Amino acid sequence: MRIHTRSTKILALVSTLACTGTTLAQNWVNYSNQTGTRLVAAAALIGADNHEKDFAWGDLDQDGDIDLICVRKFPGSIQGGARNLLLMNEGGVLTDRTAEYGQASDISGYSGLLDATNDRDVEAVDINNDGWLDLLTATTMSDQVNSVLGQPRAYINLGDDANGNWRGFRFDVDRIPTLFARGGTAANPRFCDMAVADYNGDGFVDIFYTDYDTPETSGTLCYDLNGDGDTADAGECQQSPAENPTNDYDNKLLLNLGAANPGVFYDATTTVLSAAQINSGFGNMAVAGDFNGDGRQDIVRINTLITGQAVSVYTKNTTGLGFALKDIASGQPYHGDKADLNGDGRLDLVIVDDGQDKYLINSGNDATGQPNFTSYTIADSLSEFGNSTQVGDLDKDGRIDVIVTDVDADLGPFCPQTTGAAHSRRTHIYRNIYTGSPAGILDEITPLIIPAAELDWWTDVAVFDINGDTWPDLVAGTCTGLAVYINVPPTNITFAYPDGLPTTAAPGVAKSFRVQQNVAGGTVIADSTRLFWSVDGGAFQSAVLPSLGANMFQATLPPFQCGQAVRFYVTATMDNGISFNDPATAPTITNPISVQSGNSQPYSNDMEVSTSDWTVINEGGLTTGGWQVATPIGTTSGVYAAAPAADASAVGTKAWVTQNGLAGGTATAADVDGGTTRLLSPVFDLSTATNATVTYSRWYFCSDAAPAGSTPAEVDVLFVEISTDGGASWGRLENVSSYPTPNAWNRVSFSLRSAVPTLTSTMRFRFSITDSPDNSTTEVGIDDFSISMVVCVNPCLGDLDGNGVVNGADLGSLLAGWGTAGNSDLDGNGTTDGADLGSLLAAWGVCP
Repeated sequence: MRIHTRSTKILALVSTLACTGTTLAQNWVNYSNQTGTRLVAAAALIGADNHEKDFAWGDLDQDGDIDLICVRKFPGSIQGGARNLLLMNEGGVLTDRTAEYGQASDISGYSGLLDATNDRDVEAVDINNDGWLDLLTATTMSDQVNSVLGQPRAYINLGDDANGNWRGFRFDVDRIPTLFARGGTAANPRFCDMAVADYNGDGFVDIFYTDYDTPETSGTLCYDLNGDGDTADAGECQQSPAENPTNDYDNKLLLNLGAANPGVFYDATTTVLSAAQINSGFGNMAVAGDFNGDGRQDIVRINTLITGQAVSVYTKNTTGLGFALKDIASGQPYHGDKADLNGDGRLDLVIVDDGQDKYLINSGNDATGQPNFTSYTIADSLSEFGNSTQVGDLDKDGRIDVIVTDVDADLGPFCPQTTGAAHSRRTHIYRNIYTGSPAGILDEITPLIIPAAELDWWTDVAVFDINGDTWPDLVAGTCTGLAVYINVPPTNITFAYPDGLPTTAAPGVAKSFRVQQNVAGGTVIADSTRLFWSVDGGAFQSAVLPSLGANMFQATLPPFQCGQAVRFYVTATMDNGISFNDPATAPTITNPISVQSGNSQPYSNDMEVSTSDWTVINEGGLTTGGWQVATPIGTTSGVYAAAPAADASAVGTKAWVTQNGLAGGTATAADVDGGTTRLLSPVFDLSTATNATVTYSRWYFCSDAAPAGSTPAEVDVLFVEISTDGGASWGRLENVSSYPTPNAWNRVSFSLRSAVPTLTSTMRFRFSITDSPDNSTTEVGIDDFSISMVVCVNPCLGDLDGNGVVNGADLGSLLAGWGTAGNSDLDGNGTTDGADLGSLLAAWGVCP
């Protein structure tokens, strides 16, 4: 009992029969049981109902909501039958409208979906290309009834009438012809599944049915279908007869007459399929898809239990109507489905096996154009019988997850019995955790999405958006009825900044920027979106952000002055009382703002013209490898580049290197040996900068350092140091003891305010390398050295109109802004108050 994935269904699957009326604890997907408010039908149909169930779904009446069709049959490979359910989505409530929209028939004496058919599969698909989804069924174990009840059916969607009222479905008896056994005997089929697709390329869907022979059960079997504690009610005891060999169907292929008679089918089995493709000892699953990527629809089918057990692919021929047959997996396969599990654009397969379940990764085509697959065991699966498989992106993370239900569609009894019998297996839900390796893609995450005890007795699941929030919900078909579970999306607020996250602000000027909210799982409380800021480590001030509409808000920071350390964050609160900040850990981590007038670059040297302001000091008995400016000559140590073969500049040739060797020389001839060599920069005046950044390109190699070496204790380290007193004392900026493969120049930058407490007029840098112990090949280089600094010049404090004079006009503006956080808030504390008035009066007159 599987559901074929199609465009009318949301490709997402979830499962959880969980706490009644409650939301589950946070997992990788969460659901709330809302059966009581989301499902309306007679209790006997959706409550204590022990029939097998199979689902298909789509927007049947084209009102924008997804509706559900549920076909029901006597459990197992047993005769019997039950009316079906047409559940229409009415404002997020699935309501039984079978009587209103599903009982029309073009043959007297029959009532469409209300007839007691023994349907094992149902598909919602447009068979006549009128734009409306029709219904197809696959019927089984119906030896005791006539062909109208015992053969597969087509229900045509009648669409709207002239007034726009939907008219529902009508059973058209002749759209699917009366089918006969393979030898021509009149008999009803034992179809188990169908694969619906356009197999002949005429634009109309066709049907491939898979058939099975003698059931695994026999004799009389009784089920408590209505949960009243006995099996004495009408229809609760049925027969499971062996099949007369002359009545055996094997597989069937029905082609659509297409444009000549849309939505009417004819039996093309023997004219299209080979004898091997028709053979079906115990055909249990069929699924259509383009498995070899040629744009044509292929078929994968499973034959189980009897001779010929295999997963096979029928690859559509490039010309003509036929298929090529290839077995792609063995074992004890029973059911499965298709999905692109690793995101490579090819259709893979999930295979339910009587042993451990597995998935088959499509690795491309063989020389004949048929797909190849590699099998991987699902480690968390057990050696147990499984059944229907559904695939989909449960948690909307972009990867397709898998669910395998547990009620065997052939054996009985598996559902609750009057004896209290239960079975030892359960439904499994696997999350797709693919990160690049094909092994271990499917993982049953613990804790389980729902308790293990509540994963018993699933026959099928349907997944679609019931309540219109775009998140896939769940309808579970179980041995104890139907249950509806609404997906509870993750509750969060994320923030974006369409104008960019501000990092700088001009002194004396308010800083405005927009904030975009992205809300999931609820609504934001009005006026809870706020901007918080702090100056020089003081208490946070805040202001409500005015809405610009469409979850967009306007944020404005007050004016700040040069030298002030400013940080900010934004926050908003959901209607469940949970607040979300950006940054997430605010106020511990916040967004810094640099108050600055601009940037300047007081020094830049690519080492091409003059390096006379740089100083080299050699110490400790250095014999070779002292710093020098040169056009580098490369050397190698083993397979690794030791000395650079060129400078770091895009334009230029020179760099500081540790003694340039001779062309053709060895790596050890001119490397650092015997002592220390130091390269000192000029002295820089950065005293007027509020911050500064040093940037340079460096080369590093040491044969003791990985990957060339493996003796960390003997690695020669390049020390980069900074001084605020012209070189009298030094602090560490970075230590370099590793290099990339292949080796290359690395360009790095460092904020100096993070490295030293104060920027002074005597800033200097030093690059030092020591060969200690004297047993390695060591080379370093420096190129493209520059310093940029942030400058800040305060505007004339109190000159609110910018005319160069603090006067009565400015006083009037300040008083007009009293109590607000506008430009009149001269000290940036969030309020225009007496302190600001005092500052303005102190600055009275012409600006300096």
